[in-house]
Amino acid sequence: MSSVDEILAKVLEPDNESIKTGTAELKEALKRPTICPTLLHIGKYSPSPQIRQYALVLLRKRLSKYYHWEKLTLDFKHGIKSGLLDALTREPETSVRNSTAQVIASIAKHELADRKWAELLEFVQQLCCQGKANEKELGLYLLSIVADSAGDELKVFLKPFISIFHSALQDSNIASAYYAGMTLKNLIPYIGTEEATMVQPLIPKVLVVVKNLIVSDGAKAVNLMEIWEELLETEVSLLAPHLKAVAELCLEIASKKDLDDSIRIKALNFIATLARLKKKSMIKNKLVSPILQTLFVLMAEADEEDEDEDEDEQVESTKPCIVAAQTLNEMALHLPPDKVITPLLQWAEPAFKGSDIRSQQAAYTALAVVAEGCAEHIRTKYLPAFVQCVCNGIKHPQAHVRNAALYAVGQFSEHLQPDIDKYANDILPVLFEYLSATCLSLASGQKVPRSIDRVFYALETFCETMEEKLNPFVPALMDHFFAALNPAYPFHVKELALSAVGATANAVGKAMVPYFGRIMEHLKVYLSGQLTLEEMPLQVQALDTLGVIARTIGEQTFRPFAEECLHFTLTLVQSKDDPDLRKCAYGVFASLACVLKDDMAAALPVIIPLLMKAVESNEGVTAQLKDDDDESAFPAGDLLDDDEDVSPMDNEDDDEDSDVAGYTVENAYLEEKEEACLALRELAFQARGPFISYVEQCSGPIYKLVDYGHEDIRRAALTALTQFTVCIGKQPNGEDACLAALAVLIPKLSEAIHTDCEIDVVNGALDCLTELLKELKGLVIKTQGHLDAVLMCIKNVFSKSTQCQMMEQAEESNEEEDDPEDPDSEASEKLIEYAGDVLPALGSAMTPQEFAPYFAGLLPSILQKTKKNCTIAEKSFSAGVLAVCMEPLDGVLEPFVPHLFTTFTTLMRDSDSEVRNNSVFGLGELVLHGRELLFPNYPQILQLLSTALSREDNPLALDNICAAITRLIMVNISAVPMDQVFPVLMSHLPLREDFHENSSILKCFLFLFQNGHPLFVSHLPQIMNVILTMATQQELQPDQKPMINELMSNIASGFSELYNGWASALPAEVQLKLKEVLA
Repeated sequence: MSSVDEILAKVLEPDNESIKTGTAELKEALKRPTICPTLLHIGKYSPSPQIRQYALVLLRKRLSKYYHWEKLTLDFKHGIKSGLLDALTREPETSVRNSTAQVIASIAKHELADRKWAELLEFVQQLCCQGKANEKELGLYLLSIVADSAGDELKVFLKPFISIFHSALQDSNIASAYYAGMTLKNLIPYIGTEEATMVQPLIPKVLVVVKNLIVSDGAKAVNLMEIWEELLETEVSLLAPHLKAVAELCLEIASKKDLDDSIRIKALNFIATLARLKKKSMIKNKLVSPILQTLFVLMAEADEEDEDEDEDEQVESTKPCIVAAQTLNEMALHLPPDKVITPLLQWAEPAFKGSDIRSQQAAYTALAVVAEGCAEHIRTKYLPAFVQCVCNGIKHPQAHVRNAALYAVGQFSEHLQPDIDKYANDILPVLFEYLSATCLSLASGQKVPRSIDRVFYALETFCETMEEKLNPFVPALMDHFFAALNPAYPFHVKELALSAVGATANAVGKAMVPYFGRIMEHLKVYLSGQLTLEEMPLQVQALDTLGVIARTIGEQTFRPFAEECLHFTLTLVQSKDDPDLRKCAYGVFASLACVLKDDMAAALPVIIPLLMKAVESNEGVTAQLKDDDDESAFPAGDLLDDDEDVSPMDNEDDDEDSDVAGYTVENAYLEEKEEACLALRELAFQARGPFISYVEQCSGPIYKLVDYGHEDIRRAALTALTQFTVCIGKQPNGEDACLAALAVLIPKLSEAIHTDCEIDVVNGALDCLTELLKELKGLVIKTQGHLDAVLMCIKNVFSKSTQCQMMEQAEESNEEEDDPEDPDSEASEKLIEYAGDVLPALGSAMTPQEFAPYFAGLLPSILQKTKKNCTIAEKSFSAGVLAVCMEPLDGVLEPFVPHLFTTFTTLMRDSDSEVRNNSVFGLGELVLHGRELLFPNYPQILQLLSTALSREDNPLALDNICAAITRLIMVNISAVPMDQVFPVLMSHLPLREDFHENSSILKCFLFLFQNGHPLFVSHLPQIMNVILTMATQQELQPDQKPMINELMSNIASGFSELYNGWASALPAEVQLKLKEVLA
């Protein structure tokens, strides 16, 4: 016995040699069959408190494993249990007493499960009912520890303790009240209906305890406040009557500047959870306005420490002002947008007009953080005013305000497309001025301005989402970016400039060809040289930009460099151990696959193992230990791992590690894993031939990630598996293997759609179903049960019956029933759009006769979202999905025409241009595929289109009106007064934005030519000019080039004199471009 005591003393000596010797001896001592009673004896009687505690730590570690406990004889078990209870009451040292309680809790988990150890419960009751305050406190402390370790096992014994809780929560000893509250918190996840009835009256008393702790012990207050989030997530019925009081207390706490930040942040976290899980309760309890008021005031709090610090996205979320903005973001994401924007503006508008710098900063930040969640609402109701506001903000002389406004520009650019593009002439010149001023200040030796990150963020997001509309600005952009890449400038500025080059390439693609050589010169400097640690982020960004350039610049331009880029990317990734660099390298591999296609075959034996290593890696995973500062200094980690005589079966029911509260993964490793999945998906798509031999090797590990803890990984894994399955299905004689893959994938996608809690994952799974149906057609639903699974996914999303939707919709049982007209968050509306996309894809995988009854079953759900009081997004979605379903219903539309015709013609008159656009497209498709069923409606349709054409000012809607007219002409030209209609149609050509509809225009021209219609001949010069614009100035779809060739060839041969005169008058560069298209 004394020898073990001495060994522990050696291990605790501050001497490496002593520790090494003692550790070796301790490993041997722990193999003795009597080690548990020995450790208990030391824990009770050693004169050294440190050694007593160490012995108890080792004893807990050992006995937390069920098989170690079961190996003990009954006498040993009885002796240990009684000895621990005795030690708990005798121990004078708090830290040792706490460790004793932890051992008791570990054993309780084993014993209470079998309803053993009645003495423990009697012991606790006896302590709690004693008159002495310290004994009552000790009993409640022990009960809270047991509840934490063995809550599920303890709940069946709850009834006798209810009266103790009532008393303790009102105890003048705040510690006893705290431990009673913590016991309840630890039991919340396990209680059922019967226990809930007993616990309900205790909740208000816990509220009072929290209030008292805020004043006396902030750390304990933070711990106990977790009970509110536990209740929200598991037993909301207990909290419902007290929800308003809890929320108001949290707002009061968050508002008090004299409290510790940790308490204020905990209060804000509850508000964020409330928004995420109980939005309707928030609205019905009239909490939204006071919450927004509090958040706005918090966001305006001056942060004295950061007055001279850089303010960028890397600011840690440890300050109430930052967490307040994050909470506002949660509200925007989960509440109906009008419930957020309208009251928020009551605080923001006066701030914009006032002179308080921090209030203005808060107002711009507020606009920025609500942009994602309220995008559609802002886009349709507030965009001009908001843009004008941020344009003023980015010119503000004060840096704090300016940076917040720049952040808002970036958020608007990212989330308010496509409408934000029209403000390019207002926003881009200001951003260019900032870049010019920055370069001038750097050239004169000044330090990097604090706004540089915000400027580049705003510029990148604005440029990237503009696509080809950015083309006129590219020369000015590239001048600024090349200026910022000056070798003398700081690394971070060059890193930002390279990132912006990539964003521009993403937007304009081949328009970057004139700058390609110069870009590559810069990239090679950072990719081929030996850089310092400080320069590494620059190398990572250079690799990322290289991937973007390879993917967007065009195969013909990049192909000569592809092999070289592949070589030095492989060299980099194999020579440097950096997850950020590897992540970017995987992006380069994916981009090179877009260029090299099946020629990637030679590199796959090297690339695939690299990607699979990332997929299977646990690197960056860190175990988060339970809070127990008193025990953290004692080495016990691997001392208890050498149990050679233990069968794996003996350990089945044990926790993996009783000290582990959870696991975290560094973001860099998460992103690397996600990028590896996405790269594998791209390889399966772009290099199907050579990749097929790797599908089996990759599928198993990727499949395991479908249940990964992080939503981005789950979504990436599902998309990779989907592309693997398409890859198999596209192989010659691949049907059987594809059916086998679908037998695994379809149930998994269905499970994700129904049970995943994250909307983004469900959106991704629905997108995967759409992709499979488009690519593999009827093969997807060939296996019995697959059609029903796909339909059930659509139906359940439409009826809001999936897990992620029920989490958003779920309300307390005692609340009034939901109003079906209650608006959803925009994220929930987006989910329904993804489900809607599956429907026409399903139709394309079936015959019209097969599809019609399923469409009929879902039609009422879609029409429900076309009502006058529906949101713009709902009406736009409904019109769009109905329109795209017309083609797969070709020939069987008769029973649907009355509903569809009324719906399309009604929505054509909507106030929103997107709704009008989709409705006109739908009407044209209904005519095209309904044919004679619509002949009686031609006069009404023509009148509607004529009226719409004269009033419409939206380019997309105008284009779709023109396309609808061409469909009417092609289906029944005799019912169209061509002398009146065709000249008007030609006056509105060429199309302005919807270049997909050029296909309809070209088909109409061909139809008129083939039928020898005189209006075709009389409008030939105009027709040729329209075709020329299509060929030389607009993006051509794959089906359009052959039609242009056929038309121009027929015109050239049939009307040679007219054609030759027209062609010879064209500028030389236009003639050259036309020849390229006609080649």
